Amino acid sequence: MKLIILLAIITSSYVLQASCKPWFLRCFMSHRYEIQMINQLPQNSDQLKLHCASKDNDLGLHNLTTTQVFKWHFCSNSWNTLFFCHLWWGPTHSKVFDVFNGLLVDKCNTGYCIWIAKEDGIYFTNDLTSGKTTLTYPWGT
Repeated sequence: MKLIILLAIITSSYVLQASCKPWFLRCFMSHRYEIQMINQLPQNSDQLKLHCASKDNDLGLHNLTTTQVFKWHFCSNSWNTLFFCHLWWGPTHSKVFDVFNGLLVDKCNTGYCIWIAKEDGIYFTNDLTSGKTTLTYPWGT
């Protein structure tokens, strides 16, 4: 009985400490990922509208001006984590796609999944310092 009480005290102490730690220390036995959505559409064009969500988290509707960034982070240790976004630019450009899923884990091996909206479509990189981006999703209607 004393062992059970001791384990309960240790466990509750760890949970309390974990909730007080900064976000980068909370990914115990999992990986931390950051998703960035960047508006690199032409100056003086319509704002980029985006709505991102997962099964458990609705991140809301956001309007980004040119060069503005929307980002969030999460911890994942499974292949079933999924975040998707719906992007709109003006009256004729729209795209829905997964910004993170089990298949993108290898592409996001730096811990970053960076999506950039440009005039011809949505580009991907995992490292903004390299300058290398890949057109992944042309705009659809």
